[in-house]
Amino acid sequence: MKLLDILVKDVPTLNKNRPLLDALDVLDKENVESICVNDDGGPIGILSYRDVLSKIGTQRLRAVAPESLYISGFMRPFPVTLSNDSSVRRAAKLMLELSAPSLPVFYGDTFLGLVYKREMLRVVKDSTVAATSVMRRRVPIVRSHERVIHARKLLLDQNLSMIPVVNEDGRPVGIITEREVLKALIEFHKYVPEKFQRARIRHLTISTSMVANVPLLEEEISLGEVTEKILKEGLPGVIFSEPSQPKVIGILTPDEVLDYIVRSLPEEQ
Repeated sequence: MKLLDILVKDVPTLNKNRPLLDALDVLDKENVESICVNDDGGPIGILSYRDVLSKIGTQRLRAVAPESLYISGFMRPFPVTLSNDSSVRRAAKLMLELSAPSLPVFYGDTFLGLVYKREMLRVVKDSTVAATSVMRRRVPIVRSHERVIHARKLLLDQNLSMIPVVNEDGRPVGIITEREVLKALIEFHKYVPEKFQRARIRHLTISTSMVANVPLLEEEISLGEVTEKILKEGLPGVIFSEPSQPKVIGILTPDEVLDYIVRSLPEEQ
């Protein structure tokens, strides 16, 4: 499969001078990892949930209303560009190295579109490799009564897109993602006056933001089947559990698939 086969040409795009809340609305409605940012001269960068999450919640922005924030203060310039003949392996390697949710593809000076992490899953859609051999096993877990700011720290520090949420018995009951954490923090900053934020943020728990009813997968499933499920249902990833005792044994997100692509494809592809 070639990079152009998974290229998204019609990508959501906003000007860098638009309000940040407009961008978050587009990210949510389009269910994408990032949007393209342009100025009067054309595409210049991307904006992702992680780009915003890394700054929202910091003390510097506590006194600033979310409505007063703009895309330009959160976007990242294109860290690198791909050409129309770049390989999927090169794209996967760069995404991992740069923690980039998407990368731009150009034909000369012409912008062709973005390649998204999730679209990279199509590269392994026919793989019969056991998904558990690709999944990430050492993954943090959180409980629903823990704080949203704790989940934010774990997501950023460990470069994760999602974390399993478990009950007191260790049984998975959902996930918390960058999107849900960011939504919770934006709403918090919108409606809680600055002078009360430090005290009240301790009461902002994961239970109010988590995604429940996430399917649990068992060991007997192929990588191709898992990626098809993620793509079809628009999931950020999946949780694997033991058949006899439902406890988290690992997760599989686009990052793990990218790592597999880098390890399994030869350099020239």
